[in-house]
Amino acid sequence: MLLKKQTKKMIAPIVITFLVISYFIFYLWLGLADSGELPILVRILLIVIPIGLIVLMVYLLIERMKEIKEDDDDDLSQY
Repeated sequence: MLLKKQTKKMIAPIVITFLVISYFIFYLWLGLADSGELPILVRILLIVIPIGLIVLMVYLLIERMKEIKEDDDDDLSQY
């Protein structure tokens, strides 16, 4: 099965985003699954920071997909 050039370029960002989000979900789970042994500030950080980073990763993936679709990913050729 032949994939388009754009589709091939999209595979790596999707896989990396999935792996990084999985990593952040683990830390989010640590913050949510704590039985109360951690101070409240640490629990809040273990919840808020991963959520923010997950949102950021999704935003960056969307931006990268737009860039690939526009075929402007080779910015060095512009200089």
